[in-house]
Amino acid sequence: MQTTPVSEENALARPGASGESADVYHTAGKVFDLIHRYRTPPTPQTYALWYAYVAGADPLLVARVDELIAAKGELSAYDIETIHWEFVATGADDTDTMNIGDAIEREVESVLGIIQQGVTSNEVYHASLSAVGSRIPEAASGDNLSALVSSLIEDNRRMVETTRELGEGLSESQKQLETLNKELEEVQTQCLRDPLTAVPNRRAFDKRLEENVAEASRTGKKLCVAMADIDHLKKVNEIYGRSAGDAVLKMFGALITRNIKGQDMVARIGGEEFAIILPQTETIAAYNLLIKIKSILKGSDLVLHDGTRISNLTASFGVASLEPGMDARQLVQQADTFLSDAKKAGRDKVKTRSF
Repeated sequence: MQTTPVSEENALARPGASGESADVYHTAGKVFDLIHRYRTPPTPQTYALWYAYVAGADPLLVARVDELIAAKGELSAYDIETIHWEFVATGADDTDTMNIGDAIEREVESVLGIIQQGVTSNEVYHASLSAVGSRIPEAASGDNLSALVSSLIEDNRRMVETTRELGEGLSESQKQLETLNKELEEVQTQCLRDPLTAVPNRRAFDKRLEENVAEASRTGKKLCVAMADIDHLKKVNEIYGRSAGDAVLKMFGALITRNIKGQDMVARIGGEEFAIILPQTETIAAYNLLIKIKSILKGSDLVLHDGTRISNLTASFGVASLEPGMDARQLVQQADTFLSDAKKAGRDKVKTRSF
């Protein structure tokens, strides 16, 4: 079976790659060709994944698919489900972000309109005062002066009322903008968080890792990355049900979170796979931390809602340290290699270059 990543050969098929309009039918043909070539199940999830891949809108999705194709020569139903909820399903969040952004834009336009209305009202009021001022010398009689004063009082009343209305409008717009900004921050946070475990997702992990690698390379500080995989989670799903497997994932994410420092990060980057970024951490310290987490997990029991108790849960870990000239991708690949070594050694192990 063809095992070479297909992103390069499909580059010309992606909408916009040649500078021409997107050809939906041609793209769909490419999608069905990939479904057939890699023997992926012809489900809506599969079609959506391959369509996003051919379109090439998300480089992280393309890289993820390429990695799996290069490693295994195919995409399993499990791979498709994992990539779909990790990348494709986040489109709804992107839509929410766009909708909130449009609302903010409309509210800002409203504020600008209120300000312009205020400027216009001030100009009208200034012109009215100037007119009254020019007519005062000509107002010889008391009646004329009385008429001018009445006109001035009326103009002032209208200006006070207009100012009050403008102030209320600005206050309401300010409240609306504050609400919209909070909603936007919430949606943006959700886009970077795994909905099941509430820890950061693959997108957040990649972003943070690039930043940490750049800083460590510039400053010479230590940086470790660990890859963790819950052992035999599929068996848990088969024996106790998918909800039990979800409970295990939540428990594992929470356990890691409780045992890392504020500058560290744990993220769920795959089905049962987690990644941990450990800035300013020596390899031996990272190794000891993972041994501690592994031991706590093994000694913990998970009690399900129906009272069922799941015991003796284990996980495998691989940890790599940033070396001179290494980039984020290479660091993750090295940690992945050590994770594979831990699995080959019988699982429930922590593997690194030094241990």
